[in-house]
Amino acid sequence: MAIKYLKQKDIDKTKWDNCIDNSINRMIYAKSFYLDIVCQNWDALIVDDYVAVMPLPYKSKFGLKYIYHPFFAQQLGLFFTDNKYNNLELFLKHIPRKFVKYELSCNHLNTFEGKKIERLNYILKLNKPYNELRKSFNTNTKRNIKKSNTLLLSRNIDVDEFLDLKKTNNINNLTEDNFKILKKLFNELTNKKLAEIVGVKEEGKLVSAAIFVNYGNRIIYLFSASNEKGKEKNAMFKIVNSIITENADNNKVLDFEGSMIEGVARFFKGFGAKAEKYFRINIGLKIIR
Repeated sequence: MAIKYLKQKDIDKTKWDNCIDNSINRMIYAKSFYLDIVCQNWDALIVDDYVAVMPLPYKSKFGLKYIYHPFFAQQLGLFFTDNKYNNLELFLKHIPRKFVKYELSCNHLNTFEGKKIERLNYILKLNKPYNELRKSFNTNTKRNIKKSNTLLLSRNIDVDEFLDLKKTNNINNLTEDNFKILKKLFNELTNKKLAEIVGVKEEGKLVSAAIFVNYGNRIIYLFSASNEKGKEKNAMFKIVNSIITENADNNKVLDFEGSMIEGVARFFKGFGAKAEKYFRINIGLKIIR
């Protein structure tokens, strides 16, 4: 196969997005509009007439260019319309030498024999009726859902309201730039009818909310926020259970986006979510951080 390197300005975004939409391992993070928002710059490796693609997000430091993994995009790597193109090692050999280092989280269908850091995502297949799915919930999750039954869900929550809640409960230590990117990203996702914020309010104030992105067969739990009252009321159990209830018995997957943090992973596993492995590679000079 003929692999070519293209700079961002030379990429045909229509063909790129068509490739992602038709990829075996399609993920929203690789759509051109998504990359344009979350990356400072990105070039790409492309096979033939866009039958397989690999985005290369990059930054510069000390005059040197290096590939990095952007925030809000859990998995990138190689995307392909036919499994015969699933050769990450070959693509890595075609990364131009001007990139002195690369650190990238590849997606769950990529394979790599070299040194890598294994990471875990958690997914819940929604291909059964809700009553069947509920059987895989653990006792604690069932109890917390029952406690949250009296709460009322709020839909179409304004992104600024969500960000205000997140800023006052910023356990992820997001910067102002991160918040600007998240706002721009959510606005674009909603314009394309790909996302919504589902939350719970108490006395008119948002206490818990999550952004869900619906693309392909995945519903991604992209980002969440809760204050102390939201945690006390078990509001996130109400929110996640509502998404499962509404989407049960179809071919979709609820993608929890991680986590390697045991307490967070425990919350996801409580709904019966199973681990899905992906990995991060880190190759090149050690002076770039």
